[in-house]
Amino acid sequence: MIERKVLQDFYKARAKRDVEKHLSIVHEDCIFRVVGTSDLQSLTRQYQGMSDLKAVAEELFSTWDMDNVEQVSIHQCGDTIYVHHRGDVIYRPDGTVLPTEYIDKLTFRDGAIIEYLQFVDTFAIAQLLASKAP
Repeated sequence: MIERKVLQDFYKARAKRDVEKHLSIVHEDCIFRVVGTSDLQSLTRQYQGMSDLKAVAEELFSTWDMDNVEQVSIHQCGDTIYVHHRGDVIYRPDGTVLPTEYIDKLTFRDGAIIEYLQFVDTFAIAQLLASKAP
């Protein structure tokens, strides 16, 4: 059984934008990906390994404010936890508010996250980013 404390520490580190603490909870071969079409390129690209994960975490933490998002429910199936979130995500560069819901799927191996998939509204994010493009 996966300790829920590890999961909560992961989300607390994200809320504090503490990249080092956040990454200390993931396996060195962890995969992170926002699930969606490859047409969205870097938004849905797969990241793997500590250097990739550090770069994407720094980028996401500086771009998106998730302080107004709450956990609605947590479900566990074996080594995988699904977390349903709801709230307002803020695009930091200009303060645009994006009301949303999303699900994180986190798979653990040896007490660390080995796969982290986010199921988000990629259409809304792509529209937002396209409207900000020069």
